[in-house]
Amino acid sequence: MHESSLVIEPISPPERVPFRTLYERHFAFSWRALRYIGVPQALLDDAAQELWVVVHRRYAEFEGRSDVKTWLFAIAINVERNIRRVEGRRARLVPLPAELSASDGDPLVASEEKEAWGLVLSFLATLDETRRAVFAACLVEGLSAAETAAITELPIETVYNRVRALKRSFATWVEQQRSEP
Repeated sequence: MHESSLVIEPISPPERVPFRTLYERHFAFSWRALRYIGVPQALLDDAAQELWVVVHRRYAEFEGRSDVKTWLFAIAINVERNIRRVEGRRARLVPLPAELSASDGDPLVASEEKEAWGLVLSFLATLDETRRAVFAACLVEGLSAAETAAITELPIETVYNRVRALKRSFATWVEQQRSEP
């Protein structure tokens, strides 16, 4: 008998960082994700805590088949759905808090950022749940179309089509907002 030269190596699990390190690296991302997908400001701290309780409970199960951000975004979507279900109403979006601003104290930059984020968040409020998730994941957080497809359980072609349509819709919407007195 002749041995095959093809050897299949087992896939090694991703390098696991301590939970505290994971939390420190990704808390801001998870908080923004919750915010973008529609968690009301008044419930944001509780939602972030719930998200990290889930992460802590399920971290040992994370196999690394997706990026950590993709996994966190999917958890954020589930947390937001649970909050909406418990609250019994559709979540409202509010302006982005100052602590996530990158203005470094420059009042002009801070004012422009506040206006820009106001436009983004107002536009997000007009979208249904799935389009809001696609917009936030791809166009705000920069996740790939494949990652967004995994999060939203949409075909990747649908994600590409929605991203193109959302870019056009957002540009048109911003023009309309700026042209109104």
